[in-house]
Amino acid sequence: MLKKTLIAGLLVAMVQGSSVYAQGSVVPGAENGNTGGKKYEHAIGVQINQLINQVFNFSNTTPAASSNPYLLTYNITQKKSNYGLRLGLGYNYTATSSADGATSTDTKINDLRLRVGIEKKFELTSKLDAGAGIDFLFQTNDDKTDVTFSTSFDTVLTSTKTTSTGFGGGAMGWLRYNFNKNISVGTEASFYYLTNDQTQTISTIDLVNLHNGYPIPDPVETKQKPASAKFALPVVFYMTVRF
Repeated sequence: MLKKTLIAGLLVAMVQGSSVYAQGSVVPGAENGNTGGKKYEHAIGVQINQLINQVFNFSNTTPAASSNPYLLTYNITQKKSNYGLRLGLGYNYTATSSADGATSTDTKINDLRLRVGIEKKFELTSKLDAGAGIDFLFQTNDDKTDVTFSTSFDTVLTSTKTTSTGFGGGAMGWLRYNFNKNISVGTEASFYYLTNDQTQTISTIDLVNLHNGYPIPDPVETKQKPASAKFALPVVFYMTVRF
């Protein structure tokens, strides 16, 4: 009942705002190039896929997580030329622990995704805006897992650490529907090429041997440089506030 009430309230607000926007979307003097003194438009967006899944998920299955790592976006657009800059930011930190009596596992994941781009905005109608541009990407990952295996006569600690730094870029495009002059919902598509410098280090320490004076074995280090080219379909939705 609470979900239905929230949905109904949100729809009513959007319809009312949409009506006001349709009736008063033209700024006095805008036909002569006057934008009311504002030279730039700012827009802040947040990914709302999880919210949509929670509200409209009527089954017992868990919705799949979004593959788009950029939770927050920011755009600044010059009103006269409709050219602008865009930013995207995604950060994930997770720490988990588990134990079953003989084995305990501790995992820490620390990931950062950043994109910076230039774009051109196109006003298709009073309700629809589109954009296209180029993004430059940066990402860094620092993931570590410690596994301790204990028996009545021995304890072995295995640590696996994976670090990577990636750079890339590519083309993107977006489409937004304007509910009113301040609120929009839209989606985006992109084609990105990304390369990574990845290092994985695995070290194993036998605590009994360490106590008895045995030297610690050298860690095993593996380096890779994977590359990927990925087309992201327009399945991610953003709620955008413009001001």
